[in-house]
Amino acid sequence: MMWKKGIALLFGVMLMTMGLAFSGVSAASASQGSSVTVILVSDNAADSALAKYIANLTGAFVVTTPWGVYTPNVTAEIMAYAPDQVIIIGGPAAVPEQYVSDLKELNITVERWWGKNRYGTDVAVIGNATVKLHLKFNGSAVIAPGNDSAAIMEAFMKAIKCHGVIIYANATTDPVRIMGRLRIRPSNITVVYTPVTKGATIRVLERLQLGSSMRVEKVSVNVTREMALDAIATAKERVAYAEKLLANATLKPREKLMVEKTLNESEKLLQRAEEALNNGQYGKAYGLAIAAEAHADFAVRIASEGWQARLRVDPGMGLRMGLVRIEAQLMIMQKAGINVTQIKPLVEKLEEAIKEGNYGLARSLMKQIRFELMKLYATEKLKFRDHIVFPLGGKHGNKHEKP
Repeated sequence: MMWKKGIALLFGVMLMTMGLAFSGVSAASASQGSSVTVILVSDNAADSALAKYIANLTGAFVVTTPWGVYTPNVTAEIMAYAPDQVIIIGGPAAVPEQYVSDLKELNITVERWWGKNRYGTDVAVIGNATVKLHLKFNGSAVIAPGNDSAAIMEAFMKAIKCHGVIIYANATTDPVRIMGRLRIRPSNITVVYTPVTKGATIRVLERLQLGSSMRVEKVSVNVTREMALDAIATAKERVAYAEKLLANATLKPREKLMVEKTLNESEKLLQRAEEALNNGQYGKAYGLAIAAEAHADFAVRIASEGWQARLRVDPGMGLRMGLVRIEAQLMIMQKAGINVTQIKPLVEKLEEAIKEGNYGLARSLMKQIRFELMKLYATEKLKFRDHIVFPLGGKHGNKHEKP
């Protein structure tokens, strides 16, 4: 049906891609008695690096959603781990609140670690990981600009190697104050940056030198063509999401104009980035792409709010969204060997009711299906454990072994 294709394209994920949680395994199967934690995070470089770092230390599984975009397939992917708890890294603008509703409906414990921006989220994640997960970091800290994906990746690798704390900083950040708030006193600090963020990094270094006598190492990451290409691709993806959301959003004329202008600016920056790339100016191309992504993120946030506003008032759209979510969940359950035949006839009736515009019947069927699905998941979810692998051959929650 055309509306299904439209919804799938909006999210950039087709239903046929489900089952990601069952792929790429290489160790012994997970024990059904083990505890499973899933970290849900957006594909924002800063938040994503934190999620992967915490997962590396604890054995949690990471599931990623496009920044600012609700994708029903993601809920199904989380289900495939039969998690005991889900930790969301990032605020509602990054990881929409709809995920919380989805997971709580399945009786999965959910908590969100976040701050008002990526810098506040960083502090919240490190603080919660220390208190709630009982993680202990050694005497090292790795500092990187929060908007510099190449520097963030380098900082992530260094943090894994030294088991240090990752701190994001910009021109106004006081890293000494942050370390005091986190109650950490590192003896070694590594500051990672690229030429694009060198100016802001100099100010961070000045504050470190004024506030501490600790040893500080500077690492400048050279921007390669591949890094510039990745940054351009990421920015283009953000623009595409914003455009798809905008086409289905309910916005005030002023808000719509603001999004359109922001996206137009992103397109201009991307055009300049590609010109710089073709001229061999990789650092310049990378910087322009980062700026384009920042503009696109703003557009995604506003358009996503408008899309969610329409979802709340458009019964047909809300029901179609619910149908896509249910079909994704049933598909992932079926792949795990769970018998869903009793629910499928109800889904067919739901699809027909939506097609005919009989929304009263559709809402009644939706409620019945969600109840049956929740009940089936509660009784059969441990079958998912036969398809997943714990990091250390069955024991979840420990630090990964070094490769």
